[in-house]
Amino acid sequence: MKRDEPFDPDRTSSQLPEGLSYRIAIDGDRNALVELSAERNPTTTLEDVIKKTERELRTVVSDPKYKLFVADLKGEVVGFCRFYDSAGLPEAKKRFPAPEGWYAMGILIDARFRRSGIARFLSDSRIETLKELGAKEYYSIVDRKNQTSIHMHRRFGFEEIEKGPGFLHIEFESGSGILFRKTIRAAKETR
Repeated sequence: MKRDEPFDPDRTSSQLPEGLSYRIAIDGDRNALVELSAERNPTTTLEDVIKKTERELRTVVSDPKYKLFVADLKGEVVGFCRFYDSAGLPEAKKRFPAPEGWYAMGILIDARFRRSGIARFLSDSRIETLKELGAKEYYSIVDRKNQTSIHMHRRFGFEEIEKGPGFLHIEFESGSGILFRKTIRAAKETR
């Protein structure tokens, strides 16, 4: 979804495209990641988006507590998701109280492929990776004005655990956000 795109509960996803895979991001994904991030953050300069993307690609290699995965459709990056373990954040960056653990960051999907199930695919794939890492739960932080994301979190099984002006290092433009938690079920407990 574009930033501030209104949520439409009557629109549903089509069938997942064939040939979709989930993999760790690599340097060769840089341009696709920049394009997706620039569309989602239209007020950020392209130079800043490039710097952030390059920093993230370096961090994936150097920090086991930071993950950046892409949805690859026959060699083309059509979306990505990120997540990190808050234990990897420097204490000086943690300005707001929040539980320690893994935190999901936004899922971004190429506009041409929205409503095709890729966000669900990335979310489910991220859970499988978190299981492999031994996580029993993970968190997500959402601005209270982002109704699309709030609805998606609820649909994906997250529970709201707290509202506040910020969590960890994140402060909200609107002045308030929501901390969500999702329990990761063992293989026999999942659908």
